[in-house]
Amino acid sequence: MATSTSARIIPVDQSINYWDRYCDPRTVNFWLMSNGPWKLAGFTIAYLAIIVFGQRWMRKRKPYVLRTPMLIYNITMVIINGYFLYESLLWLNFGQRLFDFKFPSINDRTSNTMHIINMFYYYQWTKFVDYFDTFFFILRKKDRQLTALHIYHHISVPIIGWISSWTNPTMPVLGLFAMLNCFCHVIMYTYYALSSFGDKIQPYLWWKHYITRIQLTQFAIIGTYGLILQLFHIGYPLLYRTLPISQAIIFLYLFGQFYIQSYRSTNRMIKTK
Repeated sequence: MATSTSARIIPVDQSINYWDRYCDPRTVNFWLMSNGPWKLAGFTIAYLAIIVFGQRWMRKRKPYVLRTPMLIYNITMVIINGYFLYESLLWLNFGQRLFDFKFPSINDRTSNTMHIINMFYYYQWTKFVDYFDTFFFILRKKDRQLTALHIYHHISVPIIGWISSWTNPTMPVLGLFAMLNCFCHVIMYTYYALSSFGDKIQPYLWWKHYITRIQLTQFAIIGTYGLILQLFHIGYPLLYRTLPISQAIIFLYLFGQFYIQSYRSTNRMIKTK
């Protein structure tokens, strides 16, 4: 296993705060990245606070009917994720970059690389837009949907995205995650958009459980790629050799539990009846 060939450049000026000093120099001036993870922490705390106080606020209220806002939101998310799916395919050169196991240089400022960095930064912001999934559940009093899986997913992905931009946002493994995640979200938000039309279209949405299967496949692929990266990497930090594997295990377990509880248990009840 080779050692790192791209040492991080540390500014001489020690007055610069720790987070900016060790941040990727190409992302350090981005608003979300500058001066440390405190803006991210603020978004995360606000998200959790809305869950807690939102549920309390809705306790004695009737659920809102949000068919039109949700339809607009879901269509918008299909378009956004479709765009970033396209961008991630270009980023990975349609998969060829996944075979480059060398840690990318933080000094690469070519136009193509800077485009990737900017696109990943914009993609980070879409993970905060995803919070509206939770807010709609709260307003519609769908508290059973606010599972540990749902909340962990919405918290962990922005955190991992921030750490990635802080370390090096051009790692191909990030492009792989973005590609698979956007593909899943295009299908998922398409389903949500169609389901908002009501009972008449429900018979045509029999493929709902396949969304979870696709999500399980997504994390199996990421975990497998993480194992390959662990074996063949050149200069990758330990975090990015283990993070794809650890997160894949966590999400495979959580999504697996969700799938069993949501679909296998229902099938058993139907057969018993």
